[in-house]
Order: sequence, then structure tokens, then C-alpha cells
Amino acid sequence: MLVVTGVATAGVVTRVTGIGDGYHSGSVPIATRGEPRTGYTLVDPSRGNIEVRDLNGGLFSGPYDGVQPTDADNRWGTGVADDPATANIDAYYAAEMTWDYLLRTHARAGLAGDGTGFLLMTNIGEASDRTASYQADCRCVMLSPPPAGDRSMNTIDIVAHELGHGLSGLTAGFDNWGESGGLNEASSDIIGTLVEFAAANPKDTPDYTIGEGTTGGPLRRMNAPETGCWDPTLADHDDTHVIGGPAIKFFYQLAVGSVSARWGDSPTCDGGPAVTGIGNDKAGRIWYRALTVHMVPNTDYAGARDATLRAAADLYGAGGVESRTVAAAWDAVGVDGSRPVPAAPTGPRMKVSFSWWDSVGTPTYHYVQVTHPQRQKVQIGATGLPPGLRLDPGTGRLHGTPTTAGEYLVTLTATDAAGNTVTREVTWDITTG
Repeated sequence: MLVVTGVATAGVVTRVTGIGDGYHSGSVPIATRGEPRTGYTLVDPSRGNIEVRDLNGGLFSGPYDGVQPTDADNRWGTGVADDPATANIDAYYAAEMTWDYLLRTHARAGLAGDGTGFLLMTNIGEASDRTASYQADCRCVMLSPPPAGDRSMNTIDIVAHELGHGLSGLTAGFDNWGESGGLNEASSDIIGTLVEFAAANPKDTPDYTIGEGTTGGPLRRMNAPETGCWDPTLADHDDTHVIGGPAIKFFYQLAVGSVSARWGDSPTCDGGPAVTGIGNDKAGRIWYRALTVHMVPNTDYAGARDATLRAAADLYGAGGVESRTVAAAWDAVGVDGSRPVPAAPTGPRMKVSFSWWDSVGTPTYHYVQVTHPQRQKVQIGATGLPPGLRLDPGTGRLHGTPTTAGEYLVTLTATDAAGNTVTREVTWDITTG
């Protein structure tokens, strides 16, 4: 049975509730967009136009690649693990749950807080790739197809993990190496776990493991990661997921504690004092505030301890049980506050690809990702744009329809209120298609 929660306007029905039959998520209500000629599409008008674009095994080259899946009766998926249409539903539902968590818990409408939904580029490339990633240029999640006879990567926590990279990139703006890179991965694991708990999906029971529904999962256990105790050599590891181990163990102990729990034991490092957790709600609010207010691109473990202590004091008062538990949970993973916190960089920071490719006559957009360690307002500028493209200086969104083929060297600038400026150059190739 379909439930129409919107009204018909100019022949289009909005905010229609359909049913998705996912493998990971089971049978779930989803919000879709009704259209007069194509039936229903996987676009959610009530959540900033979250959208699925299915590449059907093709390679990604731009945000308008692939097709919007359509359905005549608004009943989506089969529940079969290796069905690409079912994988689309799992990803779409996970994105909706991520939106709901950010909005309901943190009053944040989307990754940038601007009401813009998420773009899910699904069934990209070979099923054997078994990949899930986030691309800042289009603010989209990239997901490979499910392997034949196997399960997709499109679980609630994995999709929310990738969207967590978008949140981190637009707030703290972590560097992608060393301890900052590890905190980037850990923050996404934390966001993925919090979304999974908030969704409370009966088929994907909330827990503190990452990607347990995938073949060979779980990918990580927050109570007992591969490296859960900090040491000075950790930053030299070549896998930032491993470097993030102490941070996800910290969060587990902050929320659950170090004593035996149904999600697994998490003993403190070096036999330190036991930790009594304060629950997901308070732990999640502390992490979110630390991430979005106090963490900066070069935040390391010493800085993360400082940022979460400041966040706990902001929310619950200095010296309270929450602040004491934050300190105890960091102590329990070997981050004891004895190392100095690195000075935050000054001025804006910009992350952008070295090159873009688009075609004449095909609409496109790219984002310039800019953060500011002091959270100042930043103005973005661009020169040398291909004809037909324009920049929104407040959001960093470059968009339009290219009209002239050629290779263009685009200079991007970001300037804060104090006059600090950062500059990057991008080669933008416009082909004839």
C-alpha cells in the first residue's frame, strides 16, 4: 500500500512514501518523488533531494552520470543480496537515516548544514572492486555493485561512514595522513555507528562493529580495533584506518565503558583504571561538537583529547562526570594529556582535485572544499573558468553547462576576513563528448 504524504502540484506528487525491500535493511518505508510520466524516482524531496544515480557498471566521470532509477508502483528491490536494485535501496535508506540523525540530534540539515541532500553514485565499476568511498568534488558516495551470490557494501554504517567523511571535510577538514588521517577514519566510524543506533533497524541490529553485514565483515571492532592503544609510532602506519584505532576504542569506552558488555570486552591499555560509559547520546554529542567546533586540519591525538574535553565542558560543564569520563576514556587508550596540542594553522585551507573533465553541452558541478581552523567566513573566487561555468562564492559550487571545448587552467582562491588567502590551480578539460 502506498501512502501519499504530499500533494499534487503542477502534475507532480511530492513526498510520497514507498516501500523498499533491502537486503541489509529489510522492508522499510522510503520517501520518493512521484512524477507524472515516469512513476517514482529515488529522490527524496523531504531530505534535501537525496538522490540515487545508478551507473550500471560504468565508470564515474561526473555528478550527472548514470540514470535515476524509476519504478511504476513505488515498491523497490527484491531483498536479494546480489540484486543491484536492492543494493540501491540499502544505500538510499542508509542515506535517509544519516540525514535524520544529523537533523534530529544535531539540528544539522545535510553535510554542509545548508539543506542540500546527498548524492549516491551506485553500481560503479566491477563488482569485484568491493569499494565504498566519498568524493568531495561532488559531495557524493561511490558504491560498487554487489558481487554475484554475495552482499553489497551498502550497509547503514558503511554508507554513513562515507557521509561522515563529508561532514569531517566540511568542518574539521582533517589532513589525510598521520594521526589526523586516523582521526578522519575514526570520526567516520563513530558517525556510522551513531547512525546505525539511531536507525534502530531490526534487521541490522545496532552494534559497535563496522560493516558486519558485508562478506568477511566486520571490517573493524570499536571495542577491540587492530591497534587500540596509542603509541608514538602509530602515526607512521600506512593505513589510516589502523591509525584511527585508539579513537574508536576511546569512543566505545566513553559510550559503553571498559567493563564487560554485550558488544564485547574492551580492557584499558596497560591495566589502567576501568571506565564507566556515559551512553551514546552524550558521547555522540561530545564528539560532534568537538568535530564541528574544536577540531582542525592538523588535530592529532593530543588535540583530539583537548577538543573533546572542551566539547564536554561546553555541553555539560567543566569538571562534571562527562568531562571526567572523557579524560578517563582517553587515559584508557594511552592518550594521557602529557603531549602538547599542536598549534592550529591560520587562514583558510583548500582541498581540491588537480584536474576535472567534463563535456560540452552536459550540465555539471564541482565543489571546492574550503575549511577555516578559526571558523571564519571564507570568500571563494575563481578565474579562467571554461565558458558556461560559474561559481557560487559563498558555497564553492562551480556549476553550469560547458559551451566550448579546450583545456583551461583555473585559479581558485579562498580569502578570510583577515585577508589570509590560499590559492590552488586546477586543469579543467572540456571535451566535445
